[in-house]
Amino acid sequence: MQSDPAYAHIAPLLAACSQQAGPLLTAYRDLALSVGWHDLRALVLPGTEWAVILGHKRRDDPLRPILPLPLHTTALRPSSLRAIFAALSALAEDAETVPPALPALAPSVEELRARPAARAEGAHDAQGMQGVQHEADGAVRVDATQPASITARDPTGDPGMPMPPTPALDADTLYLAIATPDSTVVYYKLARGIRKPTDIPDEL
Repeated sequence: MQSDPAYAHIAPLLAACSQQAGPLLTAYRDLALSVGWHDLRALVLPGTEWAVILGHKRRDDPLRPILPLPLHTTALRPSSLRAIFAALSALAEDAETVPPALPALAPSVEELRARPAARAEGAHDAQGMQGVQHEADGAVRVDATQPASITARDPTGDPGMPMPPTPALDADTLYLAIATPDSTVVYYKLARGIRKPTDIPDEL
């Protein structure tokens, strides 16, 4: 269990919310690997004992909260829902309290599609490096007749670039992630107030 990357990412939260530990880990794996959500974050909602997962299916959408629950829970009462929605509203008003995204468990579809282009660019750079020859004593001699390009690349991104801003949080929609004993996850949508079905996002 401890060697599982998903467990390693949210282990402190699993220990803090033991009642939700199983559904939390199962829903996190399902969202990251099966449903294909991005920018997943996990936290305990301030002022409550409930852990939620934040994420979104499309990167230009706001973050949506997911509340993992065991199959036969009786703890989610109307008073609990009011506290959860109130905590989400407070979180939406203060983006600095939203934790950073957890490391991805697997490459996204966009990243996989970009890999051929990255390999082609790497091959082009390798051709440019043909103009650089290493002397026996370790010095570098550049043949001016050949183009040379030496660029430092960081596979995790440019460390000098600022962190992207935290996406907005949709505090009026809550997904319930019900985990069954066979690790199947069923999602239900709850919306604050009275809303048309067409106004409620469908991302699962």
